[in-house]
Amino acid sequence: MADKTPDTQGDKPLFRRLWVLCLIVFIDMVGFGVIIPSQPFWTKSFGATAFEVALVMSVYSACQFVFAFPLGWLSDRVGRKPILLFSLFGSVVSFTLVGLADTLLMIVLARALGGAMSANIAVAYAYVADVTGGEERARAMGLLGASIGAGFVLGPFIGGVVAGPDPANPGQIAFFVGAAISAFALVAAIPLLKEPERHRSSAETGGFRARLRGFGLALSIPIVLIPIAVAGIAGLAMAGLEATYALWVNEEHGWGARETGLFFGYIGVLLVIVQGGLVGPVTRAIGERGMLYLGLAFVTAGMAVVAVSDTIPLVFVNGALIACGYGFIDPAVSSLISRNTPAGRQGAIMGVLQSVGSLARIFGPAAAGLLFHELGHNAPYVAGAGVVAFALAFAWWRLAGVEMPPSPRARSRAAAEAPPEPQAEVRAEAQSPPR
Repeated sequence: MADKTPDTQGDKPLFRRLWVLCLIVFIDMVGFGVIIPSQPFWTKSFGATAFEVALVMSVYSACQFVFAFPLGWLSDRVGRKPILLFSLFGSVVSFTLVGLADTLLMIVLARALGGAMSANIAVAYAYVADVTGGEERARAMGLLGASIGAGFVLGPFIGGVVAGPDPANPGQIAFFVGAAISAFALVAAIPLLKEPERHRSSAETGGFRARLRGFGLALSIPIVLIPIAVAGIAGLAMAGLEATYALWVNEEHGWGARETGLFFGYIGVLLVIVQGGLVGPVTRAIGERGMLYLGLAFVTAGMAVVAVSDTIPLVFVNGALIACGYGFIDPAVSSLISRNTPAGRQGAIMGVLQSVGSLARIFGPAAAGLLFHELGHNAPYVAGAGVVAFALAFAWWRLAGVEMPPSPRARSRAAAEAPPEPQAEVRAEAQSPPR
């Protein structure tokens, strides 16, 4: 039964209304990130091939994609808070079962459960939609997204710190730490998180039919469809890299979960620097299209460098190139889509972008794992470089010369600098008293 304590503080500042939700999501994402460095090595310790290790990640993403719709629908009926609490509890169970696993099948089933429970992110976004409106909603979504990103940055670093140094025997401590962190988020949410007073229907914002309508709308607007397609193509390569990179540095340099986790922390810090400090100046200098081209070029170069990174400094170079590239691609795609989407359709189109990203995270790891297993540990990155280079060429071909509408900032500046309308002067004279 839904918690009947409504959030009636609509006049509170945005952060005061959302800090509890953002804190809980941040803690939950830290718990998820903690297990990232150890999961490939733990799975491999049960005799899994590179393909099977990557397939576990595909299963996780597939369950996340499938269960986002029913969890959103259920949260409309029983409340956001009960579903968030239920999913947090499920995450605790999933992490614990992975740590206790004694067969590969048990790991697969436990991670499938974790994927289903991670669909709570869609419920968190629905919560934000319930308690915000208009332009404030975009800022609130950004605040929640920043909380998710910060959790992903800190989590793998903590996972690297607690992981064992032996790649052949990584231990289970990271999974139990992840379970403890998610349990803390659950305990904090019970007294602190309030149920929104009203629910905006998930059937309108994120349901299956809404996503189909969003795809139809995207297909009708080529200038929106192109960045979505580019993001999907590049996302396949990025998801494949994320699924197999720990195995690559293990084979090439003997790294275990500890070194991998610390390295992922380095990647996360670079992403924060790029998106927090460089995106604005780069956008002003070369525009969103230029930033998209630059990001794709960086990722292409980074993946190509992976295949020749036979020294540790080169590993950090390819990591920096990929982090910078991905840090440019994501905001560039979002901005291009936002500027070219009709008013009132932003939610539907962003839902399409999320769906395409989810599909890339399902198929990318499986493809990369198969290449790694069949053709060698450099194969996924050579193929990835080719895929991202194709995305760059496609974007350059289809976006070059296309006239873009002015950005919101440019429109505001133009309106402020525009001279008063003559009609306004005539009206002012007509209203002045006779002499």
